[in-house]
Order: sequence, then structure tokens, then C-alpha cells
Amino acid sequence: MAESTDLMVQDTDLPDSNRTSNEDGGEKTGIMTMLGNFDMLRQVIVVLALAICVAIAVFIMLWAQESTYRPLGNLETQELISTLDYMDANGIEYQVDGNTVSVPEENYEAIKLQLTRAGVDYGNSTNNGSEILMSEPGFGVSQRLERERLIHSREVQLARAIEEIKKVAGARVLLAVPKENVFARREKQPKASVMLNVRGGTSLSEEEVASIVDMVASSVTGLNTEHVTVTDQAGRLLNSGSQSALAAKSSREYQIEQKREEEYLKKIDSILIPVLGYDNYTAQVDVTMDFTQREQTQRQFNPDMPAIRSEMTVENRSVGSAIGGIPGALTNQPPLDSDIPEEAGAGSAGGGTNGSTHREATRNYELDNSVTYTRSQTGTVERLSVSVAVNQKTITNEAGENQPQAASAEEMANIRRLLQGGLGFDINRGDSIEVVSVPFAQLPDLGAGETPVWEEPWFWRAFRLVMGALVIMVLILAVVRPMLKKLMNPESGVEDDAEAFLDEESMGDETIDLLSSQFDESAVGFGADGSLQLPDLHKDEDLLKAVRALVANEPELSSQVVKAWLNEDA
Repeated sequence: MAESTDLMVQDTDLPDSNRTSNEDGGEKTGIMTMLGNFDMLRQVIVVLALAICVAIAVFIMLWAQESTYRPLGNLETQELISTLDYMDANGIEYQVDGNTVSVPEENYEAIKLQLTRAGVDYGNSTNNGSEILMSEPGFGVSQRLERERLIHSREVQLARAIEEIKKVAGARVLLAVPKENVFARREKQPKASVMLNVRGGTSLSEEEVASIVDMVASSVTGLNTEHVTVTDQAGRLLNSGSQSALAAKSSREYQIEQKREEEYLKKIDSILIPVLGYDNYTAQVDVTMDFTQREQTQRQFNPDMPAIRSEMTVENRSVGSAIGGIPGALTNQPPLDSDIPEEAGAGSAGGGTNGSTHREATRNYELDNSVTYTRSQTGTVERLSVSVAVNQKTITNEAGENQPQAASAEEMANIRRLLQGGLGFDINRGDSIEVVSVPFAQLPDLGAGETPVWEEPWFWRAFRLVMGALVIMVLILAVVRPMLKKLMNPESGVEDDAEAFLDEESMGDETIDLLSSQFDESAVGFGADGSLQLPDLHKDEDLLKAVRALVANEPELSSQVVKAWLNEDA
């Protein structure tokens, strides 16, 4: 009869029995210790990974809530101190990078207004040019460098003066001042370039551009307005200093014609909008202007209105005998005594008297004349052509359908008369006005032209918040949750390992039947005293078969044994 081996298996004695078996084998104890250390290292790694995930989540939340900063400008030291003091006193959030102060973009305009109202300089009036003149030149500064400093000082002063214009946010002036030459023929003319940063939503008028050009030209000796170039931040040429006089004149005349056409269109709108409505007409104006310069001098004489310019009259008259004798002392002697006859008077009265008369007159007459100097005005309207298309009315017929109806001849005549009176129609000038009633094409409804969502200022801030929340959720579900589950419930992992072990070691019905045929069921099992009865096993194959049969017959107890082993290893 084969000998039987008794093995006591109890729930409370399983760890002790395993520990005893471990103590019996030195090699097995070393391996278990190494495995225990490995489990501790794994736990530390899990905790570190969890801490890293939390740090990443916090960083993402801070990044999503972080405000976008916009720089106020590059400040000087004194301005930087005063600006920071004001912001600290009023609790304004800011960032400092060198001499540049940045504030949250959503509060940018409000902070600028506060600084301006408080009288704090934050870069608007820095470096007005006088600092360059008053700076210490140092020893050994060349004359050329000193000259460049003066030119740069003038450039900065002009830029600050131009920035005083309300529509100009920033300006930069570059001066090309040649060196003076003793030879007048070889002397070069100075030139200037002005770069303007126009405020958003505004544009400079011709008068404002002309004022900038005159300001720059009058500030530099010898600079002509034709040599000043003005450009804005969009690259639009506001004033050219390189175009020829003829090209500049043609461009200016074209701009004047466009401006005059816009004025006529505004007049048409003011006349027809109250009558027809905004979308019920369309108009175009063509203006031909005459920019020819004419000068005329005319002199006219009026023969009907003569005038004496000068007159000279000569008159000679002589009566009686003339004084005779030789001039001298003898002539001046008194006459001698003489006998006067008594009847001498009668004889002399009857005779003639001696004398002579001479009269001469010279008169110069001046005719009435007038001198007329005439200079015709340039830019006069030579011809005006206006075309207006009026939309036909929509009426509902008897069938309930909408159909267009043309305006009557009387209505068209009234519109034409309104336009003639409002636009200054002159038939002698060759003006023409055409008013036609036509059906307009129905355009698709494109909506109110709302701004796209992605261009709204709040969109990107919300987008960052949503993306940050999604990343945090992914970290929690994919990384943090499994780690926490493993740390909070380590036994669940042990049970899973035991079940996996049992699944790997489990056998099918065929193997159980084979073991049952080789061993007696009464020889394998548990006794009344709780001892495990096994057949006499002399080979490893027999022991392995017996263990497999035990696992097949007592799966619950076998799982507890494996679980105890795993707990001991942990």
C-alpha cells in the first residue's frame, strides 16, 4: 500500500508555512527581497508621475487664464520710475522687460487713459531732440559726427511735431541734407522722407498731408516741398518727392476730379434717398474738368470822351512907335525943348496907330482808355454727365404673383428736374442727365456681415480655456485615474494577477479526466482533521499532476493559496 503524505493547510497558517519554505531556500528569499524593492520603486515612480501630471494640469490652467500683454512703449529711466510708481499705487497689473512696460491687452486703452489723465509720461514725449543737442559730445568727436547728431536731432523734433496731429499715432522723419558746396552749380538740394503711422479707421486729408509737407520743408534750409515724400504704414504714397512736375500735376488733377465726383454723388444721395429709398437706385457721375491756365491783357480807347492832357498858348501884342536909338548913355538923356504946334492934336487923331499882335496855342488831347487783366480759374467743370438707374416697383397681380412695374414718365421727369436743380445743370456747358427705370437683380441675402467668431477678441481666450480643460481631462482619465486606482486598491491588482495565474494554469475537462483515471479520488483530498491527503509521489511528474488535480478539484482554496503567495511577495 502506498504511503501517504499529510500536509496541513489552514488559512491562518498559510503565510507562516510560506515564510518557512522561503527560509529553507536562500535563493528564493533574495529574489523576493529584490521583488519587494522593485514594487517600492514602482510606487515611487507612480507618485512622481502623478505629481508631474498635477503640475502639468496647473501649468495648463495658468496658461489658459494668462492675459496677453501689450507694450506701452520704451521708456526713459525717469518716465519708467514715475509710470511704475503710479501703477503700483493704483494696483495696475504690468510686466517690465528692461525699459519696456507691458499691460494686459484688454485693459490697454483704459490704462493709457488713466496715465494721460494723471499726467504721467509713458513714452509719448520721450527724446524730443534737445537731449541729443545737450548730451556730452566727449573728447575727439569729429565734425561729421557732430553734424549727424544735429540732423538726427532735427529729425526727432520734426517727428514729435507731426505726432501732435490727432490722426497720426507715430511718425518718423529722415533727412538727406547734403554738405554745403562752394560751387553753386554743384550744390545738391536736400530731401526728406516722412513715414506716418495713421490711427486705425482714419485717413489723412489732402490739407493734412500738405501741412505735413510744408512743416518739414520750412524746417530745413533749402528744402523744397517737391522733394518731400510722405508714406503711411500701408505703403500708400501720400506725397511724392521723386515724381516729375508733370506727373505730379496729372495725379493731382485726377484726384481733384475724383473728389468732385464724390461730391456730386453725395448730392444725388441726399436728393434721392428720401424719395426712392437707399436700395432703389444707383447713380454714376462723370466730371470733365478744365485745368488750362489762361491769362489775357486788354487795352481799350474811348474816342467819344477826349481829355486835354496839356495846353500851351503864346500871345504877342505891340501898340505905338517903338523905342529907338542907340543903347547907351546918350539914349538915356532927357529930350530937348521943342515947339509944339497948336493944332497938332487934330492932325494926329485923324492918323493911324502903329502896333503888332501874335497869338499861338498848342493843345494835346488824351483819349480815355482802360486796361483789363484777365486770368481764368483752373479746375472748372467743363462737362457733367449723370446716369441714374431707378428700380422698378413690385406689385401683386390678380393671380397673387409679384411682377415689376416701371415708373411713369411723370415720375421720371420729376426725378430729372430734381437732379438738374440740385447738381447745377447747365445745358450751354453740354451737361447731360439720364434717368432710366429698370428692374434690379435680386441679390442673395448675405446676412448682416457679422464678424467671424474666430476674429472676436474673446474667441482665443475661450479656445485656450477649452483646450486646457480637454488636456487636463485626458491626463486625468488616461494617466491619473489608473495610477490612483493602483495606489488606493493594491489588492485588486493582486486578485487580477492571481486570476491570470489561475487562468494560465487551468486545464480543460480532458486533463481532469486524465488525472482522475490515474489517481483515486479518495486518495486526493482533505481529511477530517483538515490535512491534505496526497498519493505517494516519487517523481516530479507525479507531484505536478497531483497539484493540477488539486487545483481542478478545489479552485477556491487554490486561489487563496496563490493570493497568499502574492501578498507575501509584495
